[in-house]
Amino acid sequence: MKKIFFSKKTFKYVIILLVISLVSLGIYHIYDVRKAKEDAKLKKMYEHQSYAFNMGLYPVYKDFSEVDVYYLILDLAAYAEDTQTTDIVTVEEVKKYLSSEYTKDKKLAVLNKPSNIEAYIDWFWNGGQNYSDEYSLWLGHYMDDYPDEYKDGSATVLSEEELYELIDKFKNCPDKEKYKYF
Repeated sequence: MKKIFFSKKTFKYVIILLVISLVSLGIYHIYDVRKAKEDAKLKKMYEHQSYAFNMGLYPVYKDFSEVDVYYLILDLAAYAEDTQTTDIVTVEEVKKYLSSEYTKDKKLAVLNKPSNIEAYIDWFWNGGQNYSDEYSLWLGHYMDDYPDEYKDGSATVLSEEELYELIDKFKNCPDKEKYKYF
């Protein structure tokens, strides 16, 4: 005697439910993997942004209040010097960009960066920080040659206005190359 646990009709429903469940699990898994990749990409973008604006390596949004403006000024000057770009980035543009995590259109700002800010972040992440560090050294050597004007010998004690003046003087220095090979 055969014992039948399911009728043929019930068996079809069980198979159909099993197939639907497996397909649903597969779709959910694909969605989950895609979401994880998007999250990882977003975290990496925030990390690059935070790093480029001297706010550490944080994979989350940080606003302008976290920025050390002194170092930002130096980094932006080094960027302009290194790339010779006409599409410069200003402190005010960075301040405006970092004023909110979202654009006016309610989109993530990190995914909709202005082109000049995106170019700066890419530059900084891909070796620009090294150039910026060297640029700071060049400014220090330049200051050493003018002790009457820069008594402390360190740009870190200058006000923002004085720092801009120093950068401008260095930029227009006729023998600027000598500081690069000091």
